[in-house]
Amino acid sequence: RDHSRAHRFAMNSAMDISEMAKSALPAAALKTVIFVRHGESEYNKAMRETGKDPLIRDAPLTGKGQSQAQEAGAVLQNLREKIPGPWLLVSSPLRRALDTAAGIWPEVFFSRVPSAGSVEVWPELREKITGCDDIGTASSELCLQYPHLQKQLAALKQVWWTVPDKLRHLPATGEDMARAYAANEDLFEVADEENLKERIEQLLKKLATAKESHLVVIAHCDLIGHLTQRLGLTEQGKNKTRKGWWLRNCECRLLADFSFQNAISEGPVEVDSDSSSSS
Repeated sequence: RDHSRAHRFAMNSAMDISEMAKSALPAAALKTVIFVRHGESEYNKAMRETGKDPLIRDAPLTGKGQSQAQEAGAVLQNLREKIPGPWLLVSSPLRRALDTAAGIWPEVFFSRVPSAGSVEVWPELREKITGCDDIGTASSELCLQYPHLQKQLAALKQVWWTVPDKLRHLPATGEDMARAYAANEDLFEVADEENLKERIEQLLKKLATAKESHLVVIAHCDLIGHLTQRLGLTEQGKNKTRKGWWLRNCECRLLADFSFQNAISEGPVEVDSDSSSSS
């Protein structure tokens, strides 16, 4: 029920922006994007139950999160079938996003049906750092965990998440990075906040220049929220209209026929600095 309601809302809220884009640009310049937030992670579960960060680096999905991803696969398939492809599946390198991609569209994630689409991993899609779960896994270790994505993951830097300048000497593997975050939360979060706007702009350029015009983006609550704020999108809250789209675990929202090129040309819109802190 929630997914259907979110789909109808997303189609309506994007309509006016899409119509303006259509009048200004050729069809080839328009993109259709399905945004998907990852399933429930161990961080989400701990925060819901205790309100405290469990300090799990790059926290994986819970069993519930894995089930959410599989169930959302039908929602995603329904949206895709209404809009002919080809489609590009793009994921954040954080494990909860990669594992959601595996559950929600395994045919593409595992290259079981090459004609169905292709997969890429974009570090710009990583979550804004608000917890230890946002400290990533080194690319060399990800290659071992997801061997079928060797090409995509080997292209990442060994450390592809934000690390404060004074802590860049820490090894990418092992527990030192997680311990450093636990002792220096503000340092990590401030450093990441400082480059968030630039990262959003880099992400817009990648979306605008992707050769595919249809993309499924698997990412995170705050990242999607800040990105869609930058695009001027809104959603209706309980008492007021809220800037950006703030998705629930494994919620899918469709943005149809949108010009990222126009968004870049028009420049940043006023955005809120608050985050959901829900990763």
